[in-house]
Amino acid sequence: MKKKLNKSVFLLGMGKSGTSLAKFLLKKDISYYCWDDNIDTRKLLENKKFNFSAVNECTLKKCSFLVLSPGINHLASKPHEAVTLASKLRIKIITDLEFLCLLNYKNYLIGITGTNGKSTTTHFIQKIVSHNNKFECKICGNFGTPFTDLEINRNTKLIIEISSFQLSKIKELKFDQAFLLNISKDHLDWHGTMKEYIESKLKIFKNQNENDTAIICIDDLYTKKIAKNFKKLFKSKLIRISSKHKRDAEIYLNQNKNSISIINNLINQEIVIPRDKINFTQAEHNFRNLLASYVSGYLLKQSEEDFIKSIKKLGNLEHRIEFLGKYKNIHFYNDSKSTNVNSAKTAIKSFKNIFWILGGREKKGGLKGIEKNLQNIIRAYCFGESGEKIKSFLNGNYIKCLKFTTLEEAFEKAFHDAKKFENEISILLSPACASFDQFKNFEMRGSIFKKLVNKKIKVNEH
Repeated sequence: MKKKLNKSVFLLGMGKSGTSLAKFLLKKDISYYCWDDNIDTRKLLENKKFNFSAVNECTLKKCSFLVLSPGINHLASKPHEAVTLASKLRIKIITDLEFLCLLNYKNYLIGITGTNGKSTTTHFIQKIVSHNNKFECKICGNFGTPFTDLEINRNTKLIIEISSFQLSKIKELKFDQAFLLNISKDHLDWHGTMKEYIESKLKIFKNQNENDTAIICIDDLYTKKIAKNFKKLFKSKLIRISSKHKRDAEIYLNQNKNSISIINNLINQEIVIPRDKINFTQAEHNFRNLLASYVSGYLLKQSEEDFIKSIKKLGNLEHRIEFLGKYKNIHFYNDSKSTNVNSAKTAIKSFKNIFWILGGREKKGGLKGIEKNLQNIIRAYCFGESGEKIKSFLNGNYIKCLKFTTLEEAFEKAFHDAKKFENEISILLSPACASFDQFKNFEMRGSIFKKLVNKKIKVNEH
């Protein structure tokens, strides 16, 4: 540790992970400086005795590492001044997760990345692997909790949801299990090109050795190609999983009318799971999340019996195709976490007779690519900054779309229209856009939608 941290550490960005790391370094008696460009953030923290220092060459010369908040882009054409100085001074640029390596933690690490499904898979793995208290498992990373906030001992298994922003800053961090769930176009405004985005995702495998395992779901073109070329690039053992390409996968999933089954060709095992034992939304994306979670338990030698029992604990995460309730024939679903086309595509393939509520701040490419997946949509209701573009796009693809200013207005009209139908209707918020035009984050957007739904259910039941 002394060799790697022979100087101070500079923390740039004092959000959740930055403030947590500063407190952690103080406890460990490791010298640090910190800074946040937002004056309101600095004022908020000024009484917490953080060691604030403005970015300058004199301070950075005293540091061996520059720790960036995940969202700060060190690869931008015009990066932050601290990044430019760090590069000039040959200071390593890292994220807070790198301290698991720098401080020589010996914990078993399970890393999960992918464009969509990271949080749900992370949640599923934690519930499955910790069943019967066989292992102590804690979640951290992009899921919302910095590892520096956790109380962990040497036997704690850490399940780390890791984003492309965090992976792009990885230096030596190594995962015992590394999952790549899927890849589709996202965050191209940050990464610049699809090539750069994919390369950041692949860093989850870069430090693995022959004793570690890489798990890749080969159900999209990008991941299938990565799996095909895996042995040329990486040292770890590869397990391919799938719900589509069963001949090419070591472990795959079948769907039947009354059950699903997981087939593990590595040990000639078939596990049959009755559908009535499953509490999460029964859609293909969630079955893939379950399949990945099974593999994690299998690698830790979990018994078939414990795996099947653990499935009862699994439910949908908040804001991820979350069932909110029903009024007569109308079912309500909150998928506010859907901030890109591929996640919205997953949601609209999960239901029939959809009244689709979408909109917000458009991501690069807009709704392009969703054209072949609109057969379950009856009507669409768009709102927010990208409303006009969405309306034009969907009307051009033969979907009647009405435009509104706010989420509340769109929901009111969708509910009003749905009441006129006798068959079952799904009112689905799956925005396919970022939330930042009108909301602080997707959680706030989802929470407001839930309040709107709950109010309607309550009022109309009386």
